[in-house]
Amino acid sequence: MTRIYLKKCPDYHYPKVAEAVTELLDQVAVERPLIKKGQTVLVKPNMLSCKTPDHAATTHPAIVEAVAEYFVKAGAKVLIGDSPPAVFGRAEEYWSRTGFAEAAKNSGAELVCFETITKQTIEISTNRQNHQVHVVKLAFDADLIVNLPKLKTHNLTRITGAVKNLFGLVPGLQKAVWHKVFPKSLEFSNFIVDFARHLPACITILDAIEGMEGQGPAGGNRIFPGFVMASTCPVAIDRAICRIGGIDENTISMLNRARKLNWGPANADQLEFQGDSPNDVKITNYKVPGRPVQDYLPDLLLNSLKKLVWAGPALKARTCIGCGRCKGICPVNAIDIVDKAAQFDRKTCISCFCCMEVCPVDAIEAHKSPLLNLAFKLRNFKKAFKRKK
Repeated sequence: MTRIYLKKCPDYHYPKVAEAVTELLDQVAVERPLIKKGQTVLVKPNMLSCKTPDHAATTHPAIVEAVAEYFVKAGAKVLIGDSPPAVFGRAEEYWSRTGFAEAAKNSGAELVCFETITKQTIEISTNRQNHQVHVVKLAFDADLIVNLPKLKTHNLTRITGAVKNLFGLVPGLQKAVWHKVFPKSLEFSNFIVDFARHLPACITILDAIEGMEGQGPAGGNRIFPGFVMASTCPVAIDRAICRIGGIDENTISMLNRARKLNWGPANADQLEFQGDSPNDVKITNYKVPGRPVQDYLPDLLLNSLKKLVWAGPALKARTCIGCGRCKGICPVNAIDIVDKAAQFDRKTCISCFCCMEVCPVDAIEAHKSPLLNLAFKLRNFKKAFKRKK
């Protein structure tokens, strides 16, 4: 059994957050000693987009501040860092808009830009291939990594929780390169797990006071689950998300890969909840993107059906500001800016949705072909009929 420490917390009023975080970390410390005075702690939040906390696209600064303050008081040197896919030398702007700059100032922690510090190369085997991945060396030099994911959905991997948040230790535009290497959801999910397993052990605190559903990880709808959750195992956190959100964990490719590798609990039945009950924070009708169509089809059939069955990014009407960040992040150069608006080359697009992640105004949404839309409507009708029956 893997322990999950769960604490209800209704809002981001700092005294409440600090109390909840302290309680969780104290419980984790009983299971595993955390830090000694003078050691270094790397706090790794989710800083996906240059957005304010009310968008629920990033870890809330109250969580970041409470965690940093806990370890500063314990005598540690605390560093806060992440590497958004399109930071483009704008780290200070990201820190300011997300509230992380204020969190660091209030807690006595230090902000660090992953793009400007030393990298370390690790060798991993994934999808029957060997690859070298460049990671910030600080991840290996720190005495402890505290992983602070946000409860969100994801158009490619369905959820983006604890395991995927560790992908942020790969600096900047390299993330887009890996989307190009592994364009399929299943392959990319395998890569994420195989990569995360090579990182030093960490503790995870999930920010689920507010979260995101729908077309995540940047443009979905805000929800209010009202809890924080901690564990020494990131896989356990993601399985707990499935249990609380009513998601079939067997439909999450990252968790299937983790089970195959015997990493973490094999299913949600192997979770032992401490503190509040998961039944008290259940998320009703949690809207999670369906499994990408390419996961269901063999390559030969998929290639022959590309003209009829596809899903990819599209602009919402009259929302694009023509900033070009989507063009800059696209790993296959499938985007041009024409008349101050993004245009997508569907033949080139690999549907990685990196463009959606970096759009500052949520102007991009997932768009399906008419045939695929019909298939999903029929599937939903079939499910509704079975439930009624």
